[in-house]
Amino acid sequence: MEGRISEEMAALTWAGIGIVFAVLALIAFVISVIKRLDDRWQAAEAKADAKAVLKPATIDETTLVLISAAAAVAVGGRFRVRRIRRLLSPKTKRTPWSAQGRLILQGSHAPSRQRDLR
Repeated sequence: MEGRISEEMAALTWAGIGIVFAVLALIAFVISVIKRLDDRWQAAEAKADAKAVLKPATIDETTLVLISAAAAVAVGGRFRVRRIRRLLSPKTKRTPWSAQGRLILQGSHAPSRQRDLR
């Protein structure tokens, strides 16, 4: 039996090679399906972004003045509000993880309440 391949060994070898190629084909198919789904989702997001750009601003002058006044009180000085944007849309599902992270980040950037009395 030395140096010779029996029929059983050859059958097992071909079965192993067949299984490997079948699994590779399955993986390639799954990747192509995921790519197609991702392309569809990106197209839908691009379409939604294009619609959002065409919408007029939804903030009125009173709201802008109130936000500016609140920011002036918190910072304690004069400044210019250049842009106001919503972090999450009302339709976005909020998770406790993202809310906690946002609270920690915004809390670490809190201005000091001490005023310079020169």
